[in-house]
Amino acid sequence: MDWLVFAIVGGLVLAGALSALVFRTHAEWVWMRPRKTCVVCEVPRSGLDLIPFFGDAVMNYRCRSCRAHVAWQYPVIESAVVLLVVFHAWRYATGTWMPSIDAELTWLFAVRDITFSLFLLVLFVYDLKYQLIMDRFTLPAMVVALALNIGLGVSGYELVLAMATLVVFFLLQHVLSGGRLLGSGDVRMGLVMGSMLGFIPGVVAMLFAYVIGAIIGTVLLVMRRVTLHDRVPFGTFLAVASFVMLVWGHNIVEWLL
Repeated sequence: MDWLVFAIVGGLVLAGALSALVFRTHAEWVWMRPRKTCVVCEVPRSGLDLIPFFGDAVMNYRCRSCRAHVAWQYPVIESAVVLLVVFHAWRYATGTWMPSIDAELTWLFAVRDITFSLFLLVLFVYDLKYQLIMDRFTLPAMVVALALNIGLGVSGYELVLAMATLVVFFLLQHVLSGGRLLGSGDVRMGLVMGSMLGFIPGVVAMLFAYVIGAIIGTVLLVMRRVTLHDRVPFGTFLAVASFVMLVWGHNIVEWLL
């Protein structure tokens, strides 16, 4: 179970970094740089209080200065990061839902999937909260995905074909609708999805995202939480669909074909 210890420790380290990254890169929280800070009194944390989970617990989930409750985004995002890291470590340690790869490449693929999942998590949360998909996230995600996939033997031609296909498809919708159906950030998500998933899984992820979006949009309309004129953060559906195909894509493609 050494993998579990490494996964938890690694997940905690990444959790502290990513929970800050998601919010402190937006102008709303620019004052919070460079450390985790109370969103009420703006007093920064220090010492052990900066450690994910542990810091919140020893503070009794309240700011030491003003006693305001800890902002919900910290424990939620930190929990998601740790769970993603442990989940992928468990997959590759137990051989569950793994792609067909050489045994010596097992943990390299695990690192790849963890990296991809954390990029998708950042894109998901940022689009959900701000309805923005930023170049500062999509471009590094695309470059890293291309480098990792090509380094692990994935065809560069297939990746480029997938990226071009998805970008053109999204771009046409963006242009023809005047940006009402898809924003420019959603177009750039095509680059991320193609570079991470390849051609067939990328196309399936795209279709899956539309299905998820249609179902959730219909539910929200019925519940009168949104109207036909409201914009739904489609990047969140693209991120979820990409994660599903990253983990279960080979099974889904085999079933479809």
